[in-house]
Amino acid sequence: MSDNASGQPYHAEPGESLADPYNIPGIVLFITGVAILAATLTTAGSGFTGWVTLGAAATVLCFAASVAVFWFEHERLRRLARHRSPLRAESRPNPQGRT
Repeated sequence: MSDNASGQPYHAEPGESLADPYNIPGIVLFITGVAILAATLTTAGSGFTGWVTLGAAATVLCFAASVAVFWFEHERLRRLARHRSPLRAESRPNPQGRT
């Protein structure tokens, strides 16, 4: 589904990237990071300083992991687009003017 959802290697229509199953881990990590952030802020307001440090570390870890997953998926799609491009190395004009 991710390789060619709309007839094009990239997601051409809004919302197609959300339906891409390869993006699900990144979305889940991001939502988990938001939930941990909310719990950490609540814990900080209650005065449990030991849990705040652990929650902050978990929040940063979830957000960083979600960004990494999204970036790797984006790079995978770029490689697919480059691989499927109609303008291949054989059909590109020679920069030195030779035929």
